[in-house]
Amino acid sequence: MNRLDYQQIFDVRGESYNRACIEHPQAREEERQQLIRRLHLPADGVFCDAPAGGGYLSDGVNQQRGDITVYCIEPSTQFSEQINPGFNVLHNQLDSIQLPGRSLDALGSLAGLHHIVDRRPVFKTWQQLLKPDGVLAVADVELGSDVGKFLNGFVDRYTPDGHDGYFFRDGEFSELMLHQGLIDVEECFEPLHWQFNNQREAASFCRDLFFLQGISLQDIALALEQELGLCRALESDEWLLPWGLRYARGCKPADDDTIGVGQ
Repeated sequence: MNRLDYQQIFDVRGESYNRACIEHPQAREEERQQLIRRLHLPADGVFCDAPAGGGYLSDGVNQQRGDITVYCIEPSTQFSEQINPGFNVLHNQLDSIQLPGRSLDALGSLAGLHHIVDRRPVFKTWQQLLKPDGVLAVADVELGSDVGKFLNGFVDRYTPDGHDGYFFRDGEFSELMLHQGLIDVEECFEPLHWQFNNQREAASFCRDLFFLQGISLQDIALALEQELGLCRALESDEWLLPWGLRYARGCKPADDDTIGVGQ
C-alpha cells in the first residue's frame, strides 16, 4: 500500500497520467461535466483548480467559459507540465495556497483529495479563498464503492508504489463544507461512466492513468470487466466503464466578512 504523499505519488505517475488524458480526451468527459455544471461560474470570473494535475478540469472549464481567469494549484511540478500555458500555475500545497483571501468565484477539485489524509485544513484554506457567494464543488471516490475497492486492490497490486486511497464516506463532504460555514450544501453519488471505443482502449487508458506495470492489456481489460463491469452499450457501440463518484457543492454566504471559522 502506498504511504507516499500526493506530491511524491505524482512526481512518479504524473507523466503517465497526463498521457492517458491526452490520448483519450473523451474518456472522463461525463465525470468532468458533472463537476463543471456545479460551479456556476460568472462571466469574467476567477476559477481555481486544486489539485490541477495536468489541467484536465481547467481545460474543460476553459472550453465552456473562455472569458475566465484560471489558477491551477499543483504540488507536483512534473504533473503540471501539461497545463495550458495560458493558465496561472502555482506549485503550492492544497492547504497553503498563495492567493489573496476572497479572490475566487469558484474552486473545483476532481478526484485528487483521496490522496490527502487530513482534509480539514484544505477546506479551511479553500473557504478563505472564496469570495462571498463563491462556490466550492468537489468530486471523489466513495468509501466502500467498487471503484474504491478496485483502486486499493487491483491498482494497488500493479502500480509500483501501490495505491492507498483515503476515500469519502457518505456525508463527509457536507460535514467539511458546513464546518467552514458554507451554505446551500448539496451532496450525492453520481453513477456515471468512462467511455471508450473498445476494450483495448479502456485497458490502455487505465494502464497509463494508474501507471500499471507487469500486466498485459488483456488482463487489465479482464479485471475491468470482472471488478467494475466494463461492457459494450448496444445502442451506441461504446464501451462503458462504471466509475461513479461522490459529488458535493457549497456556497460562501453573501454577507460573509470572515476569513475562516477555524477547525
